[in-house]
Amino acid sequence: MIQTSQFKKEKAGLLLKDLEKALHRLVEASEQPPTVFNQDSTIQRFEFTFEAAWKLMKTIAELEGLDAPSPKRAIRQSAVLELINDPDKWFEFLDNRNLTVHTYKEEIAQKVYNSAKEFIPYTEKLVEKISNYLITDKPTN
Repeated sequence: MIQTSQFKKEKAGLLLKDLEKALHRLVEASEQPPTVFNQDSTIQRFEFTFEAAWKLMKTIAELEGLDAPSPKRAIRQSAVLELINDPDKWFEFLDNRNLTVHTYKEEIAQKVYNSAKEFIPYTEKLVEKISNYLITDKPTN
């Protein structure tokens, strides 16, 4: 029988792969000319990527014995674990992710689109840190 921590570590590995795929697609979308269609695609991929990121943060926090039932809590715990360096920026990304239901308003769509593009390097750094974590069993700076 697989131990709970081993199961969660395997789950984290699968979630990391999902995040890497989502991030790749976000990067692809963000590199396209900024037509309305491409902005909408980028915003949608930002949603997917953010969801994958916070769920992975949650799983890593749980591996470390920390409670992270919500995106805000997962962000806080990831900062404690030094998986992210700027939790306030991640809270801003969360706020913008929550605005995606209102992207029919051009000003909101533009704000979320810009945030999606800004999100990419933060997520790349998260992927790097979690990849190292899964290899070494501890977060690295």
